[in-house]
Amino acid sequence: MERTQAVSLVPSQDEEWARRFATLASWLGSVVPGARLEHIGSTAVPDLPAKDVVDVLVGVDGPAVAPTARLLAAAGLDLEGELAHHCWLSSPDRHDRAYVVHVVEHGGRAWNRRVAFRDLLRRDDSARRVYLDAKQHAARTTQGWDEYTRSKAVVVAGLLADHSP
Repeated sequence: MERTQAVSLVPSQDEEWARRFATLASWLGSVVPGARLEHIGSTAVPDLPAKDVVDVLVGVDGPAVAPTARLLAAAGLDLEGELAHHCWLSSPDRHDRAYVVHVVEHGGRAWNRRVAFRDLLRRDDSARRVYLDAKQHAARTTQGWDEYTRSKAVVVAGLLADHSP
């Protein structure tokens, strides 16, 4: 069960977050050779305040999503959730997240949307401002990670729809 505590944003720590991603990506690459790895989420966007949690996208073949998540859980990550084409894990655990690892099908919808959103925020100042406003509002008005994430979903979907080719 998720703790219902407020989500807090910290000022951007670009170099530290990039270092943390590189460290985890190196480990993930040794556990899941051949997986595609991307730094996603707000910590992957320069100068964007964020939760101090690095999000990592692990892309594998579709049938390998759940087995890969179970392999990562056996290697020490906390398997928080498992859907047909998306599993998520945390480190060190769901109550003290430093990382959230999303295992998805490489090139699938979940992969493409997360990478597209990160890239949109990296290149578009206006989209980044809209998203930051949504993040700050969610941090002030929600309790817990699930509620925080759900409260931003409409803004994320709208930004992706407005900027899709």
